[in-house]
Amino acid sequence: MKTFRRQILLAAAVVAGSVVSAAAQQPATLVVPQLGEPKTLSPNFASDSLGFAPTSNVYSHLVAIDWGVNKGTGAYGDLAESWTTSEDGKTVTFKLVKNAKWHDGKPVTAHDVKFTFDTIIRKKYPAFVVLKNVKDITVTDDQTVVLNLIDPEVGFVPMLAQVSTWTAKIYPKHLWEGQDGFDAGPLVNAPVGSGPFKFSRWEKGGLVELEANKDYFKGAPKVDRLVFRQITDVNVARAEFDSGRLQFLNYEYAPPLAEIPALQRDPKVKVVFTPSHFSRDIQINLKKAPLDNVKVRQAIGHAIDRDAMNKLAFNGLWKPAINASVESQGDLINRDAKFPAFDKARAEKLLDEAGLPRGAGGWRFDVSVTNPNFPDCKAMMEVLVQQLRQVGINAKLEQFDQATWFRRQAEKQFDISCYFTRYGPDPDAFREHFMTGGGRNNMSYSNPELDALAQKAATLNNKDERRKMYHRIQEIIVTDLPYINLFNEQKTTLIRTGWSGFNTEPEAFDKAVTWFGYYSVVPPGK
Repeated sequence: MKTFRRQILLAAAVVAGSVVSAAAQQPATLVVPQLGEPKTLSPNFASDSLGFAPTSNVYSHLVAIDWGVNKGTGAYGDLAESWTTSEDGKTVTFKLVKNAKWHDGKPVTAHDVKFTFDTIIRKKYPAFVVLKNVKDITVTDDQTVVLNLIDPEVGFVPMLAQVSTWTAKIYPKHLWEGQDGFDAGPLVNAPVGSGPFKFSRWEKGGLVELEANKDYFKGAPKVDRLVFRQITDVNVARAEFDSGRLQFLNYEYAPPLAEIPALQRDPKVKVVFTPSHFSRDIQINLKKAPLDNVKVRQAIGHAIDRDAMNKLAFNGLWKPAINASVESQGDLINRDAKFPAFDKARAEKLLDEAGLPRGAGGWRFDVSVTNPNFPDCKAMMEVLVQQLRQVGINAKLEQFDQATWFRRQAEKQFDISCYFTRYGPDPDAFREHFMTGGGRNNMSYSNPELDALAQKAATLNNKDERRKMYHRIQEIIVTDLPYINLFNEQKTTLIRTGWSGFNTEPEAFDKAVTWFGYYSVVPPGK
C-alpha cells in the first residue's frame, strides 16, 4: 500500500512539474497601455512622446540610462562596450560590442553610429541639443567610433544617455543611406533596429506590436510579445488591470493616491514607488503680460500652498520642493536658494504693487493653467487654479492630450503650465531648461549671467568649482522665477503579482535600457 501511495505521489509530482514546465514554455505577452498613438516610429526626427516606448525597445543606443540614474548611474553602455575621454575633454572614444546585429541579420558597426549622428547633426534633429558640440566623427575600425568635440564637455556622455531615452537611436546605415533624412522612406513606420524586440505590426488607432529578438546581443528577452495598446481613459485601463487583462499600469495611469493603502493590502498587486531626478513644477510664459512682471511671478509663488496641494493631490505622499533642484542631486542643491513660501497676504500685496488691484468680481487678471493628461499634473493643477483664485487671479484650467500639450509648450502657446524639469544625470541639464534658447526653455527665459555660468560649468572637471557655479545658477533662478518648483516627482506603478523586472523596479535598474525599456521584464514561470 505504501509503495502504491509513493507511486501515486511520484506521478502527481511529475504531472505538476510538467504543468509548471508547460506554463513556462507558453509564449508570454506583455500589454503596455498608452494614452495615445505614436505619430511615427522613426524617433530621431520627431519629438513624439507616444513613440518613445515602442521605439526604445526596437532600436539600440550608444549609451543609455534608466531609473538607476537615481542611485548614481549616469550612463551605461548599450551598443558601447566602453568609452574613454581624452585629458583635454575634447575627444570621446567608444568601443562597440562585437556581437550586435540588425534585425535583418547584418552586423552593427561604428559606421552605423557615425551615419546616425552625422544625419542628426546635419538635419538638426532633436538630439542635436546634445550633439551640437560635436566637431566631427571618425571611425577607426568596425568597433571604434571617435567623437571630437568643439569644446570640453564634462557631462557629454551622461547627457547623450539622457537624450537617448527619447531619441538618438542608432539606425542601420545600409537601409537608410538612400534617404535624405529619417522622416521619409519605407522604414519610417516599419522600423528595423538592433534592440531586444522586433517590429511586427502597427494597427492604426489600436496598437503597436513587437516580438522578441531571439538574437539580441544581450540575450533574448523573457517576454515573447510586447504590445503597446492605446487606452485613452485611465479608468478603462484601471478596470482592465483589476480584471487581470493588463499586467502593468505605468505612472501615466497612476491611481488616486488615496487608494494606495487598499492596493498595498491586495495580494494580487505590487505598488512600486520610484524616485526621480525630475521635479513637478510650473513653467511661466514670460512673453505673456502680466506674467512678464517679476512681482506677479513672486505673488504666484507666495499663493502656492504646497502642503495643502500635497494633501489634496497626493494624499500627503509626495515631498514638497522649495529649491531649484530635487533630493537626488545631493550637494548640488543650493539649499539657501528657495522659492517664495506660502504667504497669501504677501501675494495680495505684491499684486497690488504690480498695479493689478481687484476689479469687477474681485478679479485682478485672467490666466490659463495648462496640463497634459497625466494624473499627477491634473491633480496638481486643479489645486493650483483654486489657490490662484484665492488671491484674485482668475485662473482657468485647460487640459490637452500629450501630443497637443507638447506642441503647445514648444510653440509657447500657454500662460502657466505643469512641467517636469530634470536636474541630471549631469547638472549640465540646467542649460537645456534655462539657458537662452535652450531646448526645453519654453518660458522664453534669458539671463546673460546664467548663460555664461552654465556654459563655463559644462567645461570644468573640478567638482567644487562646478558646484559653486550651479549653486549661483539656482540663486538666479529663484530670483527671476521663470518657473516654480513644487514637488520631487515620484513615479507610482502597479504590477500584477508574479511579474517582475519592470523599468520602475530596483531589480531592473541599469538593465531595462531606457525609462521605456521592457527588456528586463520577467513573466510568471519564466
